[in-house]
Amino acid sequence: MVTYHFASVRATAGAGSYRADKGRMRYFVVVALIVLGVIFLRQKKAEDSAPQKTTEAVAQAALTPRPASEHDWAKAAIDRTNEVKQKVKRERASNEVP
Repeated sequence: MVTYHFASVRATAGAGSYRADKGRMRYFVVVALIVLGVIFLRQKKAEDSAPQKTTEAVAQAALTPRPASEHDWAKAAIDRTNEVKQKVKRERASNEVP
């Protein structure tokens, strides 16, 4: 059994794990934040300069059904059922009008 209370067993100065230099660490953090900020601003500028879709194109994209994903198949089935119900309801309403 080893006890660490004796001077001969205690860690001496310079022994143990390496301690990071605080100046270098601060420099690294500051440079990393600046780089991330520049990347963020470039992405925002590219996003803003991208051509905006017209409302017609957005509406058309919303009307086209997209395939159900593996994890979203139940919701897609329910949505499709509701769409069919609404379509049948509209058709019946239009058939009743003379």
